[in-house]
Amino acid sequence: MLEGFPVPSFQGVHFGALAAGSGRNPRNMIQKGLILFWKGLDLSEEGVGFGMPVLKLGTESIFPGSWKMSAERCDGHTMVKAEYTMNLVARMAKGDNVIKNRTFCLACDLLSKIHREQPKLRRRMSNLSEILRRFMGLKDAFCEISCPGSVSATYLITGSKVEVFLKFPLIDGCTEKIVLNELGANWFDTYTDSDGCVLKGNEIGSWDEIHAYEATFQDPADGLSFTLKKVDGARMFRGRELVPGRLAWSGLAYILPPQRDELAYSIGIGNK
Repeated sequence: MLEGFPVPSFQGVHFGALAAGSGRNPRNMIQKGLILFWKGLDLSEEGVGFGMPVLKLGTESIFPGSWKMSAERCDGHTMVKAEYTMNLVARMAKGDNVIKNRTFCLACDLLSKIHREQPKLRRRMSNLSEILRRFMGLKDAFCEISCPGSVSATYLITGSKVEVFLKFPLIDGCTEKIVLNELGANWFDTYTDSDGCVLKGNEIGSWDEIHAYEATFQDPADGLSFTLKKVDGARMFRGRELVPGRLAWSGLAYILPPQRDELAYSIGIGNK
């Protein structure tokens, strides 16, 4: 862990900044955003933390592989500034060999798109994916590419809130800009929103749009929660995936149109 930033309103709760590459899971190659800690425990699992940017070029997602980060503390507030280097793409590997065949990669991107957009097919597709992975000896991997542009982020931690501001580059061919807010699926297994929706565990699904004004993920055992609100001009999604040994994340995401270059929003941290 690089640094810890306390949440002033709650004893035992703090944010942390982790360097990319810590841990054995392939997703740990990604540079995570701010991570929530509870009594010294990292609650992110395979989640990517708060305020982590993704660039979509065509059907391919570009993730950050590193960042330059600094922090300033004043009068109980902490301001964290980061510059994300967007230089990782998701791939599949067989053994130690990453599969770079263009047709195979396009097929994987297409299947991921269908999985997101067709909820009724998700369970069958997930089961088939796990069978193919075992039969063919496939695993997740990430490859470095030339950075098409960096994303700057500012996180202001004050009281029980984090004010987040991101600035995106303008890139030819960009189709979407995404901001992920994810923690561990084993911890945060309950979803609620201002429309009265309550979902638990597998009921949450892996990628569904939210139309409520406010959405929350809760950890019922410890009473922790995080809440995001709708942002004008952005779509908001919820998701949770738990696959032992591979995936363990619960989170909320904003999706921006390609012409938009800024996003500001707040994260509310609860501790009942």
